[in-house]
Amino acid sequence: MPHPGPPAARGHLRLAGPPVERRRVSESRAALLARAAVAALVLAVLTAVGWVLAALAMLPLVIRRAPVGVRLRPLHPREARVIPFERPRGREALTR
Repeated sequence: MPHPGPPAARGHLRLAGPPVERRRVSESRAALLARAAVAALVLAVLTAVGWVLAALAMLPLVIRRAPVGVRLRPLHPREARVIPFERPRGREALTR
């Protein structure tokens, strides 16, 4: 015997009911504008803090006058040396 009632409401197979209407919080344009202004101000402050911290990280290079892109001493020219071949001791090399 079939279960009475609509087919979608049987057992564990239930469909979601109609959406519950929520009360919308009405925000005025002035409040939205104020929130946007605060967000822009926070972003500007965080950007300024980032720039200041980056400058402080570079400060040791300025204090020590570290060379940036310039070598203190030029590289020495490389020398080619000939290493003499040592023959095995005790026996003569085989000739062909």
